[in-house]
Amino acid sequence: MLPGGEASTIERVTPVLEALSARHTHVGPAGSGHMVNLANNYLCAANLIATGEAVAMAARAGVDPAACLAGLNSGSGRSAVSEVNFPEWILSERFDSGFTTGLMRKDLRLARDAAEQLDTPRALLNHVVERWHEAHDIEDQQDFNRIADALLASARK
Repeated sequence: MLPGGEASTIERVTPVLEALSARHTHVGPAGSGHMVNLANNYLCAANLIATGEAVAMAARAGVDPAACLAGLNSGSGRSAVSEVNFPEWILSERFDSGFTTGLMRKDLRLARDAAEQLDTPRALLNHVVERWHEAHDIEDQQDFNRIADALLASARK
């Protein structure tokens, strides 16, 4: 949880925050939590695509995806996506993370709109948004990790 607000308010509601989530990080004034959440989901979406492409590239060269991930996770390419999402939901084919593709698409649109309003460079963000919206075979109600599986599926052919 990424609450924004006055420090005294966050301190006062900490028992509620602790009851709602195992972790919370105060990220600044009111509205900051929303912006940091969009930034976090943007990075997660970009990491899913980048890691999916990297693992698919290695798979096409004959490297087992699990072995590739073990190598990535012991190097500088590791991320929460490679350490958690791939083993938990992608390689296991469980796809039950609780976060949908539709929610990710919505957050990416909101991040792109915010970046535009803030006159922030967004070439990569625009590319990530396009990739998520071009994945027509992944429906909004499906688990968002399916985008990486779609990249791996192309390597399995």
